[in-house]
Formats: sequence, structure tokens, C-alpha cells
Amino acid sequence: MNLHRPNANEALQTKNRSRSVAPQSGICSRCVDGCKGNCDLFKSTFRGRELLYPSPFGSITAGTDKDYPVDYSHLNIMGYAIGAEGIEAHPDHAIFPEVTTDTWYGTTEKVKMKIPMFTGALGSTEIARANWEHFAVGAAITGISLVCGENVCGIDPKLELDKNGMVKKAPDMERRVEQYRRYHEGYGDIMVQMNIEDTRLGVAEYVIDKLGVETIELKWGQGAKCIGGEIKVDNIERAQELQKRGYLVTPDPSSKSNQKAFKDGAIREFERHSRVGFLDQEDFMREVDRVRKLGAKRITLKTGAYPMRELAMAIRWSSDAKISLLTIDGAPGGTGMSPWRMMSEWGVLPYIFILWRMTCVSGLLKRVHGYRILLLPAAFHQKIIFLKLLHLEPLIVRRYVWDVP
Repeated sequence: MNLHRPNANEALQTKNRSRSVAPQSGICSRCVDGCKGNCDLFKSTFRGRELLYPSPFGSITAGTDKDYPVDYSHLNIMGYAIGAEGIEAHPDHAIFPEVTTDTWYGTTEKVKMKIPMFTGALGSTEIARANWEHFAVGAAITGISLVCGENVCGIDPKLELDKNGMVKKAPDMERRVEQYRRYHEGYGDIMVQMNIEDTRLGVAEYVIDKLGVETIELKWGQGAKCIGGEIKVDNIERAQELQKRGYLVTPDPSSKSNQKAFKDGAIREFERHSRVGFLDQEDFMREVDRVRKLGAKRITLKTGAYPMRELAMAIRWSSDAKISLLTIDGAPGGTGMSPWRMMSEWGVLPYIFILWRMTCVSGLLKRVHGYRILLLPAAFHQKIIFLKLLHLEPLIVRRYVWDVP
């Protein structure tokens, strides 16, 4: 059984001519000479670059549609009739209008939330920029936390740098913070994420000192891909500007041959890539300490859908550093731009498998190191899944709140 129908997908705007296809290859059972196509195989023979990423960039988010044999629909909520949790076991008191979902995260500087939920990281992709206000206002009035993703300052066309190449003014970041705070009512917080380029540009210094941001999220990776963040750029001057700011841009916009190819129409767009850091415990501890000294009240960590070794490191090091929150970002997507095959074929899938892995690792660390860990669920797309996660014991899926003795 193939969990993912190959050779055609809506994300790539491809499809088979026939409804009868070979399950392993995805090729039509009757592949016709002269077919006008539009399966992956057909399109890749002459426009293969269009199959690298879901399209069109800037107006979609994407995720793979692999149909795993186990998911949360296989779990049912088991009620009980003896006793009550969190309220007096009495017919006049244990009633559903009395249910509360209020919670908090943080070690010393706690953040209250009305619902144990966070947004995904909305970073430098066009779809995130264009829809930021909707998320910001919704998160603020709902009383949940909002995550501003990586590279927001670095790609801002109106970014101003000081003489040391550090962020002096970033209007888009200012806009994002202001739109959230305009409707903020004391519940939830805005987190600003940092990758390698953000660190080099001094994003933490800027948002803490100038914008009063209290929570910084360090980033090890994401669930949609095992490379850094990406965007597409259809202007060569813009591509050169981003390259000068320290980003990896492909193809190289400073190359004379590429400049001519762009002018002739052979190259139509460029890709801006972020770097991925490598894990080292001493470097991680130093960075947490550095950001704390800058004035951050809370530090969180986001890591990707890595295997057990990296998962154990994330949990152990986060506990040792006494950070406020750990995000385990599961594949397969929910991204503004990631390579389609990478999104479909890498990482720990689905979330219920991550649940099992985290249960094993956190249980082991608790026995060995004596950590007490309170975990909050998130990463869901249906209300019933959220309800099922609230009933899981322990509550483990994506968001960790650390309570370290």
C-alpha cells in the first residue's frame, strides 16, 4: 500500500489523465504515446523546476497528503462516572459551563493563556506577511500566543541597518508587534523567532530594546523541511539586496551570466535560503544566557521533526537551561514554501508517532534526571483533535511548558 499517491498532486498542479494508475509509480496503467499530460512525469521532462515547490508562491500554504494507517481518528475519548477532575464531584457543580481551559507557560515570568494553543510561526513568506493582521487580531482577542517567524527583519524592503550591519529600524516587524498589542487583553504573548541570519543582524537586540518584546524563540529547525527557510524573489535587484544582507541566494544574482540570463528570460526568479545551525550544548547554553542578558523575560526553543537523539537533546538541554517552552514541530508541512518531496518524505510522521516518541524520551529523562515536565498540546486542525489531546495523559504533542525543580 502506497501512503502517498505519486506522480500527481494538487500542490504541484499536476494530475493523471487516467483514474487507473500504478500504485508504486503513479503512472497511468495505460501510458499513451502523444498524451498531452499533466502528470509529474510529463511536466518534469520540460518544466521540471516547477515541480520543486508547491505553487503559486505567496498565495498558498501547503502540506503533504500522505494517508498514514494510524491517526487521531483512531482514538476515542473515554468518559467516566466516578469522581471529577478539577472541580467538586457534585451534580450541581460539575457542569460543562464551569469548564475552563485557562493555562500558563513560563518558569519565573509566566504568561497566562485562555486556551492552551499557539499559532504556527508566521515568518518571511508572502502568505504570512499578507495575512499577519488576521492572525494577530484573532490571537490577541482569543487570548493565545502568537509566533512571529524567522527573517521578518532581514527581508523587509525598508530595513535600516546601523554602521555595524545590525538592525536599526524594521517597519514590518514594528507593524506586526503593534497589530497584536492593539487588541491584547493580558492573555498570551508575541514571540519573535530567531535563526542564524536573525542573530547576525541583531534582531533580538532590536525587538527587545526598541519594541519591548519579552519572548524570544531560538530555532533549530522546522517540520516541513530539513533545510532553512526559503522565499522566492522575482526581482534581481531585490535578490542582490538580500544577498548583501547575508542570505544565501540561488542562482547567484551577482554572477554576470545569471544577470544576462535573467534579462533574457532564461531565469525568472531567485530563491533566498536561510542557514541551518548545528547542535552543540555549550553554544546553546551560551546563546540562552546571552539573550537573557539582553533583557528577554522568556526564551523558547523550536526544533524540527528529528529522530530520537535530537529529541532527547532538545528536552534535556531545554530543561538544563530552564527555558520557558519547547516546540516539537512535526512534519508534513503547513508551510509557505518548502520543497514538495522533502515535505512529503522526511521527518517523523504523523503527530501521533511524535507523541509516542516524546512519551518514551520524556519518561526516560524524568527517571534519570528527575525533571518534572508539564506539556501542552497544540498542532491540530480540527476541534475534536484538540479535545482528544486535552484528554491524553500525559498531555504530549508539540508544546512543552517546563517546570524544573
